[in-house]
Amino acid sequence: MSTPGKRGPKRTLSEERVTAAALDLVDREGGAALSVRRVAAELGVRPNALYTYVPDRAGLERALVEWAMGQADLGLLDGPARSWRGRIRDYALALRAALLDHPAVAPLMMTAPMDGPAALEAGERLLGAFADGGLTGKAPARACWVLIVYVVGSVALDVAETDGTRPIAAEDDRVATRRARLAQVSAAPWPRTAASVDTMAEWITERQFSWGLDRVLVGLVG
Repeated sequence: MSTPGKRGPKRTLSEERVTAAALDLVDREGGAALSVRRVAAELGVRPNALYTYVPDRAGLERALVEWAMGQADLGLLDGPARSWRGRIRDYALALRAALLDHPAVAPLMMTAPMDGPAALEAGERLLGAFADGGLTGKAPARACWVLIVYVVGSVALDVAETDGTRPIAAEDDRVATRRARLAQVSAAPWPRTAASVDTMAEWITERQFSWGLDRVLVGLVG
């Protein structure tokens, strides 16, 4: 029996430590390396020690998605001193940059739910910004979905051409790699593609992302 008033063993783990270990693992080895067993090894504990915090790989993915949604400054969405479009644009660019800094995380956002406090707070701020843009009824929620799909989907496609580890190669280097590969496309069966090599090589750039983002925002609100 334990002595009354005596504290039990000090807990050495926390949700933050588990998430940090999972992030460090996927940063080094890519998303395929993620598992409860591997994260436990990173922390120097047995796998069952993690079950208080995450039940399985899906729980780790969920924790990383929640972490990622907390990395972009939500203050960028605050108004009304700045235009609603500028606020959303700045936030989308910040979220893209945060995801590219941890390339293994973006693909996880295609499969894990975004329903933690950080994700919900981001959604709440986005709803407010779209409402400031004049959307009403169901439209702000639908616009939020379109924006998140655009940001996460574009980053997932960008990092699909990498090994998913950190740091991701410089943008200019990745463009050069794409251009060299696309230059091999034969103009005979695919003349329009061959003529568009330079533009298509830059699909992974911030410039291309901004081009699409501006048109998404115009289409959503007008």
